[in-house]
Amino acid sequence: MKMLFVALFFCLFTIQGCTQSHKITSNVEPCIGAYYFDGWTKDTNNSHLTKSLIEDYSFRKPIWGWVTSKQSIIDAQINAAANAGLSFFSFCWYYNTSKPIDSLNRGLMLYNKSSVKKRLKFCLLVANHAGSLIGTKEWPVVVKEWIKQFKSGNYLTVNKKPLIVFFSVKSLIENFGSADLVHKAFDSLKLEANKVGLAGVSIAACLGPGRNETSVAEDCGFDVLTGYNYCNVGFIKGQQEAPIENLRVEEYKIWDMFPKVSNLKYIPVSTLNWDPRPWADTQNNYMKKPYFIGYSAQSVYASVKGCVKWLNDNADYATPEKIAVLYAWNEYGEGGYLTPTESKKIEPYNGLKWALGLKQKQSIRK
Repeated sequence: MKMLFVALFFCLFTIQGCTQSHKITSNVEPCIGAYYFDGWTKDTNNSHLTKSLIEDYSFRKPIWGWVTSKQSIIDAQINAAANAGLSFFSFCWYYNTSKPIDSLNRGLMLYNKSSVKKRLKFCLLVANHAGSLIGTKEWPVVVKEWIKQFKSGNYLTVNKKPLIVFFSVKSLIENFGSADLVHKAFDSLKLEANKVGLAGVSIAACLGPGRNETSVAEDCGFDVLTGYNYCNVGFIKGQQEAPIENLRVEEYKIWDMFPKVSNLKYIPVSTLNWDPRPWADTQNNYMKKPYFIGYSAQSVYASVKGCVKWLNDNADYATPEKIAVLYAWNEYGEGGYLTPTESKKIEPYNGLKWALGLKQKQSIRK
């Protein structure tokens, strides 16, 4: 997602009085998915397709080209993700009162029309940040749309309830007025789900593992904790470049923190990479900020295997379905991507296949 404050919601806090974690495994196979960012359209004013991304980082270009919001390419991506062992896409979902919902969520719309969608489940990540704020006024409209998506037989569930994730807890509280009012809004969403025969809704919050953050999320009525990425850990003080291995090591520590500060179930998120220099401008100053080096098929393999291990070792803290999310399937501007590439320079897709046990070469429909 292209935003200036993405890292603000994932700051880490000092944790005291932590209890020891105990590890229990379950026979449920991990359910691994990836965030899907639909910023790759044919719009000539598309700010995501910067000159730097196209020219200086052309090795990130997927095999289908930069513009991927087309039916045939969505179909090919579903096949590629399923062939690699992914179980679902979590679509970044946007709302803006001045634009039709479908125009902001074209990838999701094309997914729902796909003839191969049964190969891959889906859920929604509500990107309720600046430009897509949601409060009391917008709630009835968005609830109606979400319920429509929940009713799909292909929707991802937690405890047999459709899973919906919110990017910003802080934004919800600011736009509703209080945690209590957010809780009431969540209750109304669950009631509407009951009315159409659903068991309810599992509502997840993106946040860091601080006691204050998780306590606020509990006050709001969230059922599950998770994140979008943890892009600000693993850097070396005074240095702009950091080895990608640092990110993998530090994010594992983050996952371990969550069960120590909340009784809510946790969906771990593996941040595969962070290098947003293609999106640098005078406001975000990305050219001078830290980034990781060494992103590769091998680093993806290590990250995904680490995530699977955490789920298997901490099944009592994960959701019953042992869900985890990878950042990301196609965040080309920020350096977190898994799609097969045209250049074959890095090929993170291979690392994903190896980690999920699919080492044999598989065909990818172009």
